[in-house]
Amino acid sequence: MIRLFLAWARLIGIADDRLLFRVQIHQSGEVAAAVRFWADVVGVPADAVRTTLKRHNPTTIRKNTADDYHGCLCVYIRRSAELNLRIAGWFEGIAEGAVRMVGGDTVEVQRSGVV
Repeated sequence: MIRLFLAWARLIGIADDRLLFRVQIHQSGEVAAAVRFWADVVGVPADAVRTTLKRHNPTTIRKNTADDYHGCLCVYIRRSAELNLRIAGWFEGIAEGAVRMVGGDTVEVQRSGVV
């Protein structure tokens, strides 16, 4: 899913320097290994991946402790307000087209989505 999202972002013209990667991982996990794992997945140097450590709660019984636990990668797009508006416009167009296809009469499409 992450590779698909990155391919889509590049397809619509998002430059790589606007991408920010952050791994959220429990502090009891292998942080350095997780950073290397996600850096390889997205094709960036390990120092380009930031980390957020989740505090370890010893009373919680976690099941994600095996060697294949790599945390969760978050992908951010810097300066994305204009992109957000473009995506909202695409959704409006899709929603309006779908309403017309099913013959809806009383659906109003607004900037905030379908009402």
